[in-house]
Amino acid sequence: MAQQYLGGQAQVSLNGLTIPATLLSEVSVELTEGTRETATLGGTFTQPTGVFETAQAMFTLFLPTMDYLKTIFPAKFNAPTAPQLTGNLIFGGGSCVTQAGTPVNIHFTCDDSDNNDVYFYNGLVQMNFNPTYSTGDSISVEIMVLAQPAANGNIVRLGTGNLVAKSIYNATTMTTTTVV
Repeated sequence: MAQQYLGGQAQVSLNGLTIPATLLSEVSVELTEGTRETATLGGTFTQPTGVFETAQAMFTLFLPTMDYLKTIFPAKFNAPTAPQLTGNLIFGGGSCVTQAGTPVNIHFTCDDSDNNDVYFYNGLVQMNFNPTYSTGDSISVEIMVLAQPAANGNIVRLGTGNLVAKSIYNATTMTTTTVV
């Protein structure tokens, strides 16, 4: 049998929402472990520290509407009142907003389990909004997820969330659930 490699369409889940592959451009993850050098009489040796210098994910989101950002930044969203149907997000302006972390899960859409998922236990979401209004480009935002330690110190999981049964990430409950 020929060797198979991971790849294909991916989706990102955060804040109880799954962003489908059709709204994503590229999803990248950067996990870089720090190092320390030890100078001895036998030479200088570089060793991993076991501590992340960088733990983040980045994706480009094509916006179907500006209102879609309410699911990415719920703490910055101002809900509308009738008859208005859409709200807004205000950045800056002297308002004080504490951003809450959210679990973030990256999943291949064709995979029926979470065996190949990348899961951030607690991610803070940052936006870079540089739109170009033209006839040839869709409006997009760059979203950066900065991994933070969870209450138990966990930062990121590569692979399944259940070591005894087949499982998948449930975006609505933001937990791993067993596949029946």
